[in-house]
Amino acid sequence: MAAIYHQIGIKAPLEKAFTAIATTEGVSQWWAPTKGNPESGGELAFMFNEHHVLALVSDYQSNKRIEWTVQGDAGEWLDTRICFNLEQLDDQVIINFQHADWQQATEFMGHCSTKWAVFLLSLKDYLETGTGKPFPHDIHINHTTFN
Repeated sequence: MAAIYHQIGIKAPLEKAFTAIATTEGVSQWWAPTKGNPESGGELAFMFNEHHVLALVSDYQSNKRIEWTVQGDAGEWLDTRICFNLEQLDDQVIINFQHADWQQATEFMGHCSTKWAVFLLSLKDYLETGTGKPFPHDIHINHTTFN
């Protein structure tokens, strides 16, 4: 299995960073419009225009870890896990991000790795300045439908 890894340091309280990842309101500010139940065992929908990514909240450890397992009609994302591990380090929160369990490394996985970096920087902006760049206002890395 293949995985995407990223790490980012954000100057924000741990609780604030966790809330940005663990609530539909928070995720909507830096990744994509989100609806559903963000609690453990809940189901979420991340909306990219007419395309929705559906996920189960498969791990929820307050102020420590969030994991979503992708379900539904998700193509290469099906059964992958999107994981955020958080820890306070001095005046910043370190987020170790992983998008795990890809069946194989593909060009689309490379595209998604770059997009995850864009969205993690959007999360950083949201927490440090109050304004993120969620879809569809994110940085476009190419000229395809889901850029």
